[in-house]
Amino acid sequence: MHRLSLFMIALVGCLSITGATEFNCKRGTGFPKEVCYVPECTNAIKDHIKYEFNAAFKYMYMGAYFGQDVVDRPGISKFLLEAASEERSHAIQMLDYLNLRGIKIDSTLGYSFDADTILETSFTYQGALEEALNMEIEVTDLINNVVAKCADDYHGADVFTNPILDEQHDGVRKLQGAVKALHDLSAGYGTPAGLNLAEYLFDKKMMSGEF
Repeated sequence: MHRLSLFMIALVGCLSITGATEFNCKRGTGFPKEVCYVPECTNAIKDHIKYEFNAAFKYMYMGAYFGQDVVDRPGISKFLLEAASEERSHAIQMLDYLNLRGIKIDSTLGYSFDADTILETSFTYQGALEEALNMEIEVTDLINNVVAKCADDYHGADVFTNPILDEQHDGVRKLQGAVKALHDLSAGYGTPAGLNLAEYLFDKKMMSGEF
């Protein structure tokens, strides 16, 4: 019994040392009283937020472009604007998480956006869907990198895996289906007028929520 007690004391001591080494814990006189986090994880989250905002801005621009009366593709416009809201909500969720963990958010985050690097002058319908798919795949890969860096901070990793990764994979799947469906629908039309008709019919499907 005496040996077991000594073993438990030693084990608790080792765990305490390990926790102090892995987590950056600070005690102060104000609030919060104690802040514990893995710097590699929180830094990865800070860096990733700008990608979510970049994606949101680009989706908003593309959605507005297709919503113009001279373009008149309300289906894809609605789809893209909803995607913008989702990416923006992800960024806000990440900022809320940093607040929850007591991570300081100030001008040192250094978020800035160059419209020339985000926006293009025009998009084709097919090109916009493919661009959206590429964006979703890229952001999903970046989120997986954040999860890997949060491997020692289970709370941080969990925030990204549920529900954010679920939503990313669902978005990728929907866009892959949309790109394929538009390609199949357009395959039987060889003239510009025929392709415009295929695009119009497909946009009706998007407007009804089939994609």
